Amino acid sequence: MRMDGNFSALPLGLGMALMMNERAKQGYESLTETEKEHIILRCKDAKSKAEMDKIIDSMSSEDGLRDLFK
Repeated sequence: MRMDGNFSALPLGLGMALMMNERAKQGYESLTETEKEHIILRCKDAKSKAEMDKIIDSMSSEDGLRDLFK
């Protein structure tokens, strides 16, 4: 997988996680700009790797994406 220009502006941990998880990457790419900003802020606020992993895993499915925005 190559690094997209869109992902180079993301926080390093989020960009790396998306590059390693194709389904999460596709989920992220399907979001609006506002939703992407929301995800970026949630990732910046994550207090642990487990919390970050949960956010990334949630982007891997439609149900998970909906749950992120409840």
